[in-house]
Amino acid sequence: MKTKVIFYLTLTLFLSGMLLQTVNAAPTKGTLRISGDNSWVAFINGEEVAAHGNWQQPTVTEFDLDKGFAQIAIYVHDAEPGAAGRGGFLADIILNDKPDYIGTGEEGWRCDTGDPIGDRKDDWMEVNFDDSDWEDQLEIYEQFGAGIWGFGAAIMRAILNDPDCEAHWVWCGPNDVEDDIYFRYTIGSLSVEPEDKLATTWARIKREIK
Repeated sequence: MKTKVIFYLTLTLFLSGMLLQTVNAAPTKGTLRISGDNSWVAFINGEEVAAHGNWQQPTVTEFDLDKGFAQIAIYVHDAEPGAAGRGGFLADIILNDKPDYIGTGEEGWRCDTGDPIGDRKDDWMEVNFDDSDWEDQLEIYEQFGAGIWGFGAAIMRAILNDPDCEAHWVWCGPNDVEDDIYFRYTIGSLSVEPEDKLATTWARIKREIK
């Protein structure tokens, strides 16, 4: 009897440990979906993965995470200069197919204004770039499907497919001022700090916001 009790107790602890590991497992797969008014270029871990020039045709990119880590960097250009146009950026990240959803308008995104991408020489898209002085309060506009971009939602949904986009259109400051915007989002953290710099992590971002 005592042997059976020990066996079942051991089995219960083993299965509980497996369940805990499954719940806390770092994401291994991700999908990055992007639209930008008017054009965008996207990088994951410093490598260009998507580019387009029509905001009604979002790009959808699947990617792998290394021990739960990935660095997303996106450049968006508004073709109408200054007050003549209204720039917009919409993106979401789906991790492990469905349970974890990250959309523009949520905490964790950082942004910067600057020169057009061809003139920028600071390696802003690289993993070890220090974005700690970038803005962490984005200008938030309408949620996908509403506002000035709402008329394109049906076409975009056909490309985005599933799940439906819950993100908001955003910009770095008023969207009728700056035309060249840079965005970054970090998933997880590096296991080794690059070049003695602290990696920009979601946990650190949350601490800074509080």
